[in-house]
Amino acid sequence: MSDTPEDLRRRATRLRRGVGQLGVLESIIDAAEGPWLGAMDADGRGAAELRMHLAGHYRLHVVVTSAGKLSLVHVNTLAQGAAGERIFSNKMALRRGWDEKETMPKQPQWLHYVVTWVKAVSSEVDRPAVLAWMLAGADRNLAAVEDVIENLRASLAEQEQLRDERAAEVAGLQAELETLTAEQNNSPQIHAPQTEARPVDTPPIDAPAADTPQTDTPPIDAPAADTPQIDSAPTEAQQIDSAPTEEPQIIAPQVYSTSDR
Repeated sequence: MSDTPEDLRRRATRLRRGVGQLGVLESIIDAAEGPWLGAMDADGRGAAELRMHLAGHYRLHVVVTSAGKLSLVHVNTLAQGAAGERIFSNKMALRRGWDEKETMPKQPQWLHYVVTWVKAVSSEVDRPAVLAWMLAGADRNLAAVEDVIENLRASLAEQEQLRDERAAEVAGLQAELETLTAEQNNSPQIHAPQTEARPVDTPPIDAPAADTPQTDTPPIDAPAADTPQIDSAPTEAQQIDSAPTEEPQIIAPQVYSTSDR
């Protein structure tokens, strides 16, 4: 809640509410004199919600329907107990601050009560009271900022200590590495004799080895050069096939005449 009464008037105009609703809001805002601060909001049902406070001493919360009627009024004063808080509502469970001696006004009278209350409390708060309230708020903000700074300083000191530990570790490892490197460079190097590997001549798989005697093997179909040729006699089956075949002789039948008988 940081809007001044003038800011609240412009905001109420930009909301483009109904004539009745806008008139109720402007009546309450115009009655606020002095260092009032507040905020305005609207819900999805068309109702407007106005919250105001006067230097943190007095607080006001009203809800105005789209028809221009007050559905809720909540005022807080400096008085202790039930007298310091009063709630106007159509619901019995929400009402507060009323008793048999002082009953809650009827709904048509709620706007008149709110306007009168705002004007009355505006004159009770003077400039020194406003400055005292502003000083208290600024003091709380300063204390919060100082707490944040102290936490940041503690965190920074912890990180610096961690950095020093890491730097010492890096320096120790670097010194050890330089010492080992210097020792290796100063020590004589002993080179072991290197034997050259001779290539091994491996004969190809298809060619015969160089030391293996080569033998001339005759082909399978041709007879060997040193093997004597033997004329094999024809077999019985071959003789039968080669023998000339004789053609069968046809004998003519003999004819006898009757005279020979």
